[in-house]
Amino acid sequence: MTSHATEHQSDTIRALVRALDLHGPGEGGHAERVAVYAVATGEKMRLTFDELLTLRRAAALHDLGKLGLDRALLSQPGPLDEAQSNEVRAHCLMALQVVGSFEWLRAAVPMIRHHHERWDGQGYPDGLTGESIPLGARIIAVAESFDVLTFGAPWRPAVSEAEAVRELQAGAGSQFDPTVVAAFLEVQPLIQPVAV
Repeated sequence: MTSHATEHQSDTIRALVRALDLHGPGEGGHAERVAVYAVATGEKMRLTFDELLTLRRAAALHDLGKLGLDRALLSQPGPLDEAQSNEVRAHCLMALQVVGSFEWLRAAVPMIRHHHERWDGQGYPDGLTGESIPLGARIIAVAESFDVLTFGAPWRPAVSEAEAVRELQAGAGSQFDPTVVAAFLEVQPLIQPVAV
């Protein structure tokens, strides 16, 4: 692959993330921080260069399907009702309508589709369990949860990094892959993502 092609691909990802941020302010910064956390965790887990590149792309675009959601829904404070929750849950499938159209992003599709699966099978969209969940999706799940915990969201206030670490540890083996949590917690203190 030429450097020109790689540069064009990076520009495409940045443009998609900018579009997401225009639709839901703060989403761009969230995407970038999740990508930083995910790649650092993947490096700790000894993923190859190509695997890290795919992980980086998937993490940056994991919430792209939110472009298909009502902006008011994204900024609604407090808990969502069942219909609203179902609508939000569809974002991991809606993203695939865009991402899947790029041949060079096809390897990222399973990570994006499954980043809300849970280790115990209680996640969505397919209720996958354990190692049947793609590793990249398991990494993104931990990275995203930490970012939402520490930066907050319309539906929940931010907590301290120490509290976020405790929540990840409590979810290891139920919500999260315990191996991924362990790797993330080794690299997390070394990362200082910028609030965008």
